[in-house]
Amino acid sequence: MKIYFLSSIPCALTLGGAYFGTVNGFERFIELSPKDSLFALFTPEGALPVGFFITENLRFSPPDGCEVYLLKDGIAVYVKNFPPADFSLKVVAQQRFGKTLATVFRQGALQLSLETEKGLFLLPLSPAFGQAKLLFESGVLFIEGRGALMAVDADGEVLFEEKVLSYSLKNGTFNATMPLSDSLRRTAEGEWAITENGLYQTAFSIRQEEDGRDREALLKELVPYAFFESVLLGADYTAYLSDELKARAAEIKEFLGNFVAVVPTKNEGECGLVRKKDERLFEVAYFSAEIKDGKITDIKG
Repeated sequence: MKIYFLSSIPCALTLGGAYFGTVNGFERFIELSPKDSLFALFTPEGALPVGFFITENLRFSPPDGCEVYLLKDGIAVYVKNFPPADFSLKVVAQQRFGKTLATVFRQGALQLSLETEKGLFLLPLSPAFGQAKLLFESGVLFIEGRGALMAVDADGEVLFEEKVLSYSLKNGTFNATMPLSDSLRRTAEGEWAITENGLYQTAFSIRQEEDGRDREALLKELVPYAFFESVLLGADYTAYLSDELKARAAEIKEFLGNFVAVVPTKNEGECGLVRKKDERLFEVAYFSAEIKDGKITDIKG
């Protein structure tokens, strides 16, 4: 069985005491049998390590601080949170916007303290916000980290949290370019209107660097992801469907079911839809789309 390893921050991975390499946001994998019960140890810089035995139990009970994804060819273990090594209080960034006070601080874990007219809210932050810049636009707090961006409203609700290559805030509009974790150099571009009630997406598209392929080949890679992502976000996904399938748009959405994320795959026209099974446990369902003249003519799962 293939075991994929990922982590939120770079760390050294040892398996059964042997050094396997550096692990980060791009997966490394190994084929092994859970019956071997190898001990995996993730050791980062500036935090305590996370370790666990690789057994069949991973499929049902993710280790503390980890998320487990059930794939068609194995499982992926993502070490999301490492135990802190330092519990002293350190303010990373602080900014007041009118009656709102936002503070990013570290006391063991990295956190956001948000004081608004609606109350005091504490939110955990990923390591990407260990160096943070605080911005305020149309009633929404934006936190810029290392290659990441987060948006929080006055009720302490997270409206947006993604890796970003670039972004802009202007006149109540938020634009972001986000990397897709695949080998095809694809990026997602989105636009949102910022209102008192949150962020509302007004545009979404997928782009890819030119590499000599013709338009039809590129569309077969870009359209499926844009379609599934639009279904997830509640955007107008019918624009990607052929005239015949548009009449079955509601039926198609029901066929796909509920999912919390979309991941590209190495197969043409195929994407993985991530479904939540339990706390920190996810399962990936695979769907493929057939493309003709830039439109989806069939979806199979």
